[in-house]
Amino acid sequence: MSKNCIRDQVCLVSPNDFSREGVSHFLRSDGFELVFTCATVEDISSIESPENYLIIIDLQEPAAQADAVEELISMSSDMKVAVLAEQFDLETMVKCFQVGAQAYVVKSMQSKPLVTALRLASLGEKVLPSDLVDILNCNAMNLPLAQDVEEDIEMANLSPREMDVLCCLMAGFPNKVIARELSVCEATVKVHVKAILRKLKVNNRTQAAIWASSHQIRETLQPA
Repeated sequence: MSKNCIRDQVCLVSPNDFSREGVSHFLRSDGFELVFTCATVEDISSIESPENYLIIIDLQEPAAQADAVEELISMSSDMKVAVLAEQFDLETMVKCFQVGAQAYVVKSMQSKPLVTALRLASLGEKVLPSDLVDILNCNAMNLPLAQDVEEDIEMANLSPREMDVLCCLMAGFPNKVIARELSVCEATVKVHVKAILRKLKVNNRTQAAIWASSHQIRETLQPA
């Protein structure tokens, strides 16, 4: 199997007819060769050697984007997949890259940067949205000083099991995998995750993982 896409040859997955036509017109007008268009990820399996092309998925529901990437990668580990998102969603972006996405591109960006992002993805480059810069800058400004790390962790008062779950969140594991890794049921994992979010005063799993990374949780944990 080829590990490099044929430059500017793409396939488009979009369940919405109107959106699919619009994106198809945009791609063709900017010099892309649209090899195949379809409504579902499953249809990609009908293409011969789909890993030779950049597969662009245009799904409106963020929850479906990472699942679509994972399904495509399961067809071939060499698949190059770019996600076209209606708006930036940090948690969804992280999940998409964790399961193998090549690019996460927000459709609201101007035409030229969007085209450039897709061309870079077709060449095998990882492409992240510019929205991420603002988040990273914000988190960099709020990183704790080294001397405050231990105090912050102590104040969070996480139990040993919650620390284990937090490390799993840093690795991007879903609840089912965490449950298997820690030999507990998924309901127990959900309870631990809820407690972690409350104690760290964050809104979601991604923010918890960022907090843990900034506090060097892996280095702080002592082996059992």
